[in-house]
Amino acid sequence: MTSRRRSSLRNGILTIVMASFAVLSLIYGVLLELVIDDYRESRIADHDRYTAIVRRNLTYELDHLMELSTNLSRPKDIVESIEESDSEVLSDWGKAFTKTVSSVVFTDLDGVVIARAPDEFRFADSLYSDIYFEEAGKKGFFLGIAPVDGRDSFVACRPVLKYDDVPVGYLIVSKTITSSFLEALLPQDNMKLTFSEDMGADLSREDSSSREAHRIIEVGGGFFSLDFLPSPEYRELLRLQNSLILAFLAVTGGSVFFLLYFLKKRFEPYTRMVEALVDYSERKTDLDGLLDVVSEISSGAYYEISYICEALKDMILVLKDKMENIQSYSDRLEYLANRDSLTGLWNRRKMDQILLSETERSSRYGASLSVVMVDIDHFKSVNDNFGHEVGDTVLSSIAALMKDCTRAGDSVGRWGGEEFLVVLPETDVKGALEYAERMRRAVECNVFEENVRVTSSFGVTQYRIGEPVNEFVARADEALYDAKENGRNRVEMR
Repeated sequence: MTSRRRSSLRNGILTIVMASFAVLSLIYGVLLELVIDDYRESRIADHDRYTAIVRRNLTYELDHLMELSTNLSRPKDIVESIEESDSEVLSDWGKAFTKTVSSVVFTDLDGVVIARAPDEFRFADSLYSDIYFEEAGKKGFFLGIAPVDGRDSFVACRPVLKYDDVPVGYLIVSKTITSSFLEALLPQDNMKLTFSEDMGADLSREDSSSREAHRIIEVGGGFFSLDFLPSPEYRELLRLQNSLILAFLAVTGGSVFFLLYFLKKRFEPYTRMVEALVDYSERKTDLDGLLDVVSEISSGAYYEISYICEALKDMILVLKDKMENIQSYSDRLEYLANRDSLTGLWNRRKMDQILLSETERSSRYGASLSVVMVDIDHFKSVNDNFGHEVGDTVLSSIAALMKDCTRAGDSVGRWGGEEFLVVLPETDVKGALEYAERMRRAVECNVFEENVRVTSSFGVTQYRIGEPVNEFVARADEALYDAKENGRNRVEMR
């Protein structure tokens, strides 16, 4: 009888669930794919259309500057004022047009500014080396994007001609590329336009996942990145998805009714088990919490759910054991990856990471930072005279002395061979010198295995805000070299 009940329940659930969800999955998948395809095609078409509009607007701004520069270069009054270096008249002419442009500049043939609008009191500086002035001198005009007063701008530059063929000076009309200026060129709000001097960074974004929402526009020798933000079309997509959900609910309603009919009181253990699994998948509980819930369900459940819970308990216990082994192995690997096997100090790789982190922190907060480079004097003779085992003992003992002399926040590492490096945060060069001298005396006074005595040399330096890490460490190395050159068993600084 029990066997038949198990079989009936299992077959009933499998039949209803598998049949319902097979049909629903097919319908939902087909409809959703159609919706997504239609939306994608529509979105790509809109992006192409808006890209063309933005390109046209950018081109229009350049053409406007070209037209304005042409018109401003013709009046006889301007030609005469340039010949006479009359900055007041030229400034008035420029101010009349600065409502639509950022600046209007008149120069002589050598590029010396005669008048600048709207900044009428700023003149006599030279634009001779600016790229637009050079290009206009070579080709007769310049129209494109170039820096003006350190800001990227649309620029039109052309000579001012007397009698239509004799140049008397140059006219430069520019419009600064600002975020508000670019925003005004966009046909709708859910778009963003940015300027880039080269397209290398933008091209790196042109992958399969971003093609539809990103375009690159080349205008005037510069590159503009057009990004499409989430658009109102998403609402239409959501509406269609809601329709699919309603269809899904309608079809599954009958399935739920029959499931409730078959399961009744047995439904609650399934729900609790699913909730526990969901909480675990969302990291709201750990394996121990999941095991407690499954054990509780198993103790009061019957039929299939009890077998499922028992199987889950076994799986959880096996998984816990595996995870503990993996964590232990991972911790061991991390220790081995960052520690020197002989001395137990940080290795070169870890010290590089510490140096990078501490120099960044020092640059950000302006805190003092010093390093001490340590080298054991005549260490080769220790290996030669007493053997490598004694040499290893000396290295390990000096490593222990260095750890004893450092604070909790300091970092000590083996830099290579018989060299060590100490990183001292929140320490200026005076404090570092005191530490090095303390270490020097400790090494000098220590008696190692077989009555071996050694000395050590120290190089000390303080970090200079903003300098590269390699230069910082190189100065400590140079100071260490000075200590060796000056007789060893001493402390030098750079």
